[in-house]
Amino acid sequence: MSEAYALHEGAFGTAIVLESRANLVAHAHSESQLALWLGGTRAVAHVGSEVVPYGEDVALGVNAFEAHDMVMESSGGSCLFLVFMISRQWLDDLGNAKGRSFRFPSPRVPINGVLRRSCWRVLDLIISAQEAHSAVDSEVERLLEAAIATSAAGADDTPAGVMMLDQRLRRAISYMREHVSEITTIDEIAAKVGLSRGHFFALFRDQLNTTPQVFWSGVRVEEAMRRVAEGSALTQVALDLGFSAPGNFSRFFKEHTGVSPSIFKRAAREPMPVTVTGIPREPKI
Repeated sequence: MSEAYALHEGAFGTAIVLESRANLVAHAHSESQLALWLGGTRAVAHVGSEVVPYGEDVALGVNAFEAHDMVMESSGGSCLFLVFMISRQWLDDLGNAKGRSFRFPSPRVPINGVLRRSCWRVLDLIISAQEAHSAVDSEVERLLEAAIATSAAGADDTPAGVMMLDQRLRRAISYMREHVSEITTIDEIAAKVGLSRGHFFALFRDQLNTTPQVFWSGVRVEEAMRRVAEGSALTQVALDLGFSAPGNFSRFFKEHTGVSPSIFKRAAREPMPVTVTGIPREPKI
């Protein structure tokens, strides 16, 4: 069964159709993420101490920088997901327009009939590539608003706005991004911003609900994705990011994204395949 992958870029961020055959290690992104299970092997996600079982009625919603993984319940199979990487700027603009914050109060996102139908419309639009780019964007935005509203049902609204991070944490993040091609350690990064190892870990835990190592890996993955999408040779990207061998880079990339760098590179160049094969879709509702 061949690996399946499709990608759509829009103002909201990125929509990805992803067939995963292996577990994903704990990782985090600078964007919020909504992941809907479409079929295949069952899987669960861990977000902090909470376990989220993917299914027909439950999706995963994580906010920016929240560490999460994906564990398949049986080996030897594959599972298909529709994943949205949601731009923080888009969420901020939406929150300002609606007068409230758009964050997932819980990683468990209930899937009702409206959200399920919207999911399949988006999937059809992405795969068929027969509609205008704007039509896909509009449908995706309706789906994301519905998902966030469903997740937030019964939760207290909080003021719209961007989380204010400790300035030392902001300096650490800037340092990571500026020195992503260098081989460095978490202790060295902490020292650069004047923090002890313990205080450094506490800031990441308390303000971003993740660890420095997970965030550092996320920074490296983001840079790798950017370079691969721009057409850089995979071997060169691996060397530039400090990997001792291309195989180590490929394994790291797949463990954090669910897809090999070669597949990602092809998807970025030809983002809309005609079909996604291997796993039958459930009937439309």
